[in-house]
Amino acid sequence: MGNVPTKEARSRSSSVGGGSPSNTLTRSSRRHTTSSILENAGFLMYPSGTSSSSSHGKSSRSAEEKLKQKEAHMMNLIIRYEENVDGGFLAPHGIYKSNLDFNTEIVRSLIVERRIAPFFTPLQDFDEDWTDEEVATIASQSPLHAIDEAYSDDEEPDDADNHKIHLSANYFRRQEQKKKVKELTVSMKELQKQHEMEYMAAKQSQKQDPNVPSKELLLKLYRRSAECPICFLYFPPYLNVSRCCGQPICSECFVQIRRLDPHPPHDDVSNENSAEIPHTLISEYANCPFCAMPNFGVTYDPPKDLSVGIGGITSPAYYKGPLAATEEAVVSSSDEVSAASPQSPGTPVSRTVSPTKAKARKRRSSVPADDAGVITTDYIRPDWEQKLASAKSKLARRAATASAIHASNLIVDDEGSSRGQSSSDSQNLRYLQSIEDRMIEEAMKLSLAEEKARRKKQEREK
Repeated sequence: MGNVPTKEARSRSSSVGGGSPSNTLTRSSRRHTTSSILENAGFLMYPSGTSSSSSHGKSSRSAEEKLKQKEAHMMNLIIRYEENVDGGFLAPHGIYKSNLDFNTEIVRSLIVERRIAPFFTPLQDFDEDWTDEEVATIASQSPLHAIDEAYSDDEEPDDADNHKIHLSANYFRRQEQKKKVKELTVSMKELQKQHEMEYMAAKQSQKQDPNVPSKELLLKLYRRSAECPICFLYFPPYLNVSRCCGQPICSECFVQIRRLDPHPPHDDVSNENSAEIPHTLISEYANCPFCAMPNFGVTYDPPKDLSVGIGGITSPAYYKGPLAATEEAVVSSSDEVSAASPQSPGTPVSRTVSPTKAKARKRRSSVPADDAGVITTDYIRPDWEQKLASAKSKLARRAATASAIHASNLIVDDEGSSRGQSSSDSQNLRYLQSIEDRMIEEAMKLSLAEEKARRKKQEREK
């Protein structure tokens, strides 16, 4: 072990008198310095057999609050057939089972305000040769939610404590939290099945339910179904449009697009150790999935002749719009005379043209991201700044912990060195003192930053 004396040698030298009282006092103060450094770095050091009831109480309350927020979020992901807007719904169908961490309250309000397209029920396939009866039947038989696909079991990430012999209290709290989330997911799945059964019963009931769409509404929505270029499913042609390149995208795919997780700048080669510096972490804009332009956002033009459900002029069951065959006849006749006599902007014929093609013609150039009609990915996930600050704080604590452990190792080496190196001891003491000062300063900064973030979160919740 080099110059480090054995345990017996150290105890014998102290008992025989090899060390003066001043040296004993110095080693005691150094141990206290090590303890204070570790505490400031995040290691709470309690005497054997004791625990911090206050910190445990705070962590328990925090876990309960997170579970309540998780429950409220998951409840907003349930499709209720009475919560419909223009033939769509306020919750996703279940095409994707991950990245559902968007702000559900914001998305629901945007759909009600007709600022983004509702979550339409998708069709797995579509053929223009289908008759009106076939289109209406297939659309009416589609389920509210893809329960089996959306809630299939995912492989959970491996917990680092699984490979440790001595498990920490945080490990058991994390396992308990995971168990509660699983139970909540099962309850959510059963609740969605209940709403599905209620919807089926309402469709089969002889008494007309105002929230069950009429045949005319189904034909209006699905007679000219459009394919989403990302998920390759068929939706009503009233889709969102990318602000930059005018490409259609369904709302279910739009809410999947988000910023990258906080990471070090991968294109900065000036500092090789930038990955270990907290303030260098960045969170880049989400790019357009079609043209890769940064700060992805969409616009939405709601149909002018369709206003049913929440905020509409009628209920889905009472929609009596023109049948698809009549619309197609009007469109074909209008196309024949369009060259000789252009249509007036207010005629119904002009609205029967495919909205997707019409939007693409209107938006040949990009719309500014700060335009009032543009909904960006940051708008539906406004907590990205908080996640970035949390990642920086976590990395700073990790760096402080590593520095504290390194400092404690220096103390151990210093205690085992020869007594003739007094000048080296004094230098090490000054070095350790400077490390302790930096650790205390860093711990205070982290504490202030966390308190500031907690207050901002409380203000937003209020």
